[in-house]
Amino acid sequence: MRPDVVAACGPYRLVVPSTALSGGAGDRMGRGTGASLEFTDFRDYVAGDDLRHVDWRAYARTDGLKVRLFRDEVAPHLDLVLDVSASMAATEAKARATQDLAAAFVHLATRSGSRARAFAAGGDPLPTERPAPLVGPGAGDLLPRAALRLRGLRVVVSDFLVPEDPVPRLRAVAAGGAHLYVVHLLDPWELDPDLEGTTTLVDAEDGTRLDLDLVADVAARYRTRLRRLRDDVVRATRAVGGTYALVPAGDLPTMLRRALAPQRVVEPA
Repeated sequence: MRPDVVAACGPYRLVVPSTALSGGAGDRMGRGTGASLEFTDFRDYVAGDDLRHVDWRAYARTDGLKVRLFRDEVAPHLDLVLDVSASMAATEAKARATQDLAAAFVHLATRSGSRARAFAAGGDPLPTERPAPLVGPGAGDLLPRAALRLRGLRVVVSDFLVPEDPVPRLRAVAAGGAHLYVVHLLDPWELDPDLEGTTTLVDAEDGTRLDLDLVADVAARYRTRLRRLRDDVVRATRAVGGTYALVPAGDLPTMLRRALAPQRVVEPA
């Protein structure tokens, strides 16, 4: 993992919900019983049980052997769904932010003991040890071709700059998971464009060029449509009980401190 990503993520960990989780041995509470310090219940002793978990006080009172059960500790699985369409590289800052966020989520999961996986939105698995090329088609479909793991955490990083309704797309990604984080990544220029005078717009997906004479009311209409898009993604995220975060593209420490932490995607470690 890149040293700058490790350093930026050092003060943080993922905000994990109380939903039942599934994963490997780690530092978050799961749905089974195991060896954490959180007591859950008793059961009768059977041959082979760890004698350290026998409640000897109960034995003295009842003359029956009882074993203490403890809540299992897990590092929840994390499946990352990354929009790798060309619009995610519309600017150098946005491309770098996309790659940095992908690396950060993989590192945060791995550091907690989980095995993170990454997928292209609507596509195939991606390598987690190197940046994914941002040259794919528009992410009309978010659900990867491979099955996502049950009861794990899921992260979607996208700009959602497609005409499809985000509600069914996010519902498909969330199905069967413990929690969904939706990271809505936009370049600062996309959030507040400087639209004035004659401007040539180029479609990042297919290269179509459009020359426009832009005036103030055009900029106002753009901002209205962008606000509607964000509202739709927020509504879709809330419909599946997920966490939404609007993230302006920037350097990783700034995105963590100013966007992901205040919006409860990460928290102090």
